[in-house]
Amino acid sequence: MVRQRHWYDRLAAFDRQAERWLLLTFYALIIATVAIEVLRRFLLDYSSVWGEELSRYAFIYLAWIAAGAAVRDRAHIRIDVLVNLGGARIQRLAWWLADIATLTLAVWALWLSLSPVLTSLQYGSVTPGLRVSQAIFLAAIPLGFLVVVGRVVQSMVADVGRMRRGLPAFDGNRLFD
Repeated sequence: MVRQRHWYDRLAAFDRQAERWLLLTFYALIIATVAIEVLRRFLLDYSSVWGEELSRYAFIYLAWIAAGAAVRDRAHIRIDVLVNLGGARIQRLAWWLADIATLTLAVWALWLSLSPVLTSLQYGSVTPGLRVSQAIFLAAIPLGFLVVVGRVVQSMVADVGRMRRGLPAFDGNRLFD
């Protein structure tokens, strides 16, 4: 039992921190690449072909991972004036409808975003600067939507648990007040 609890605690910590560490990694990669390229351009009068490409693709991964993190924290952009006018039942219903809509959109977009990745793998396309498979970078979109799907499902399960315990709906962590 103690051993199972240890793994559960580690898995829960990973679940809470996974996006944060990935975002930090990609953000640091962008900053380092851009800084190196600026120094190379202005000090050495030379820039690489891969620098701009690497930072662009790192930014794309950063954006899609951040989308999953925003869904987890319910910190995404929303208009909730009407929801806040209602009681706890209206808020719970509104969150369920929003989660169902988000889940539907994310599953649909995940399905549509797989085709370019598979096409890239089929034809072996590579990026012009880095000369690596284009599929690695095209996979950012389906991976991002997969994270969104997972986080929406987690949110819905947590809402059911909160409802069973008689707690109000989780309305998210606010970025700005």
